[in-house]
Amino acid sequence: MKKSRILLCLFCFIFIASCIENQFQNATVNLASGYQLYEKNCSNCHQTDGSGLAKLYPPLLNADYIKNNPTAIDSIIKYGQKGSIIVNGIEYNIPMPGVKNLSDFEIKQIASYVLIKFNKLDSLLIQ
Repeated sequence: MKKSRILLCLFCFIFIASCIENQFQNATVNLASGYQLYEKNCSNCHQTDGSGLAKLYPPLLNADYIKNNPTAIDSIIKYGQKGSIIVNGIEYNIPMPGVKNLSDFEIKQIASYVLIKFNKLDSLLIQ
């Protein structure tokens, strides 16, 4: 009886550990893919380091707008942004076109990269 309980506990431990490891690997892959997609689709305006471009394109790095609206990133990437926005106390009013050729999953990957890399919002990591 004790052997079967020990074996059952060992099996459960290995199963749970492998699930956690798979989630970590998936998150790492998603972050790497998000970086590649960001470089291809976003860095020309928002720069590789997320610093933005003068008063033309807002920064993504430590952006209060993103920290206050983290769930809006997906929609902004897909559909674009029109109208005036304030980021870190500076007004930006140049329309951002949507990137409609990306899948919803690719958009999530970019959003996760921006949230984690530039804004340290790890709790919003995609799975």
